[in-house]
Amino acid sequence: MSGQTAALQEYQSEFLSQRMKAENGAREIVKLHEQLASARSDIERLTAQHTESETNLAATREQLASLQGLHAPPALDGAPALRDVTPLPTKQDVISAQKALTDLGFGKLEADGVVGPTTRQAIEEYQRLVGLTVTGKLHAQTLQSLMRSAKVVAAQSERTE
Repeated sequence: MSGQTAALQEYQSEFLSQRMKAENGAREIVKLHEQLASARSDIERLTAQHTESETNLAATREQLASLQGLHAPPALDGAPALRDVTPLPTKQDVISAQKALTDLGFGKLEADGVVGPTTRQAIEEYQRLVGLTVTGKLHAQTLQSLMRSAKVVAAQSERTE
């Protein structure tokens, strides 16, 4: 009889051990379900943010395209294209560009008519921003675009005052 009692006690101990493992497993499953629900919520939130970002990107691209049209060189009415001919800007052109770059927030440039490293860097930043070829040189297209931008900003600030 004592052998049966010992066997039953051993069986009971094993049963309790297995039951404890099963309960721990069930708690782990509940935790995993909670984590899964949280991950699904995060995915939905990130998907919504992604969709909103894509929409904003499309709108920004449209704005950039319309600005590029604003900064495009004027049509020359059938005149032949001159390749590799770049007129040098006058000192007054450089001074006007330096003033415009300063007004547009591309640094505090000394309007001295000299294209030094600071002016060149400001020109590059401007060209990059408006979608022109980044050269750091004050080409006619850059100067025209810069003057148009400065006029637009001046007109907007006059309206707000």
